[in-house]
Amino acid sequence: MRRLWYISLIAAILGPGAGALPAQSKGAAPSVKPIDVNGIERLLHDRKGKILFLNVWATWCQPCVEEFPDLVKVYNEYRSAPVDIIAISVDYPDETESKIIPFLASLNVPFTVYVADVKKDEDFINALDPAWSGAVPATFIFDAQGKQQKFMSGQKNYETFKADIDTAISSQQR
Repeated sequence: MRRLWYISLIAAILGPGAGALPAQSKGAAPSVKPIDVNGIERLLHDRKGKILFLNVWATWCQPCVEEFPDLVKVYNEYRSAPVDIIAISVDYPDETESKIIPFLASLNVPFTVYVADVKKDEDFINALDPAWSGAVPATFIFDAQGKQQKFMSGQKNYETFKADIDTAISSQQR
């Protein structure tokens, strides 16, 4: 329902071929696991002292595709910091092999990626932030206790991500 509306809107705006995957993938096939609402709640609350930087995206979303290299750059910069960089695709779970994995492999994505596997989009949205419209890309930063510290809607860049992660790390160290 809502997902279909967003797909239709994006397709109408961007036209045919938008969000097309690269013809050749250069990386090994990454693992993409389904995640349900219970899994999201565990992800948010079982932080083990680490901040969570969570990006919600889709292969059909051109801004998502465009910002993904910056997510890889952020991961590489913070790989030894107390931050988990994780992405959740809102593509359909049955598109994991055909769309999600080829895209991730083309960028050599080194961080954990899930695909949302929920019955109702509203349940997924509410698990992350009831005030969120569900539009992607969306990025959330949660502190080590699982409390949301930041929400970013729309395409962002490496500098924005880095500044917000640095702020979250500083806040945690106080």
